Amino acid sequence: MRSERALTLRHPTIVCTARSSVLFSPFRTTHAAPLRSLARTAPPPAAGAPPSRPARRSSSRPRGSSTARSRPAPPCLPLDPSSLPSANRGREVPLRAYSLEGMGDRERRVVFVTVGTTCFDALVKVVDSEELKQALLQKGYTDLLIQMGRGTYKPSKASGNSSLQVEHFTFSPSIADNIREASLVISHAGSGSIFETLRLGKPLIVVVNEDLMDNHQSELAEELAERNHLFCAHPHTLRETVEAMDLKTLQPYVPGEAKPVVALINRFLGFPVD
Repeated sequence: MRSERALTLRHPTIVCTARSSVLFSPFRTTHAAPLRSLARTAPPPAAGAPPSRPARRSSSRPRGSSTARSRPAPPCLPLDPSSLPSANRGREVPLRAYSLEGMGDRERRVVFVTVGTTCFDALVKVVDSEELKQALLQKGYTDLLIQMGRGTYKPSKASGNSSLQVEHFTFSPSIADNIREASLVISHAGSGSIFETLRLGKPLIVVVNEDLMDNHQSELAEELAERNHLFCAHPHTLRETVEAMDLKTLQPYVPGEAKPVVALINRFLGFPVD
């Protein structure tokens, strides 16, 4: 230690470089030898400078130079080049970024169920069944969000043996964001929910409420289903509809042009037509 202190006064740059190499290199004993040789061959002190004390050899190593306390080098993980994508072969790929692939991360695909302001417990119960959840999982969906309205049946957030994530709520000021973020919408036959979903271009399954006395909304759903704009089902046929649906068969819904209808009404009433 004293030889190193004396060398610091004469050659601070050399000592700093040697010490930094000893600090960070796992082979400290290799770099310690040049340091001792520099101390033995150091130039004599300048005239008038106090003589330095002779270096005293010590069997103990300097503090912090023990190889047992040095930080081990990180392990080198083997990586099969054939497992890399073809675009990444032949060039360096960050190990951490590549190791995240294949860990089960999958795209979030949400099924949004809405009953509007009505009470449609029959639909909520069917959606909450384990059979339908399994059917949705087989189609690649990961999350189930249920808007239960005025119903008294509360779906369970646990998804049984499946890994489908389930959430539910009663009402919301607007469900447009829920529809926009969904990959599939299961809705009652309300015209507002139907056309809002079609306007946003989302796949739609309309479930007809058979308990309603005047079920005129079913006619709208059945007509749009015949035009391949959506799928139409009943509570007891919903699982079969999910299993058999092919989203590629759906046709985009294009809203009709209202100007010809307005012109016809104005002409009938005797108003000027622009």
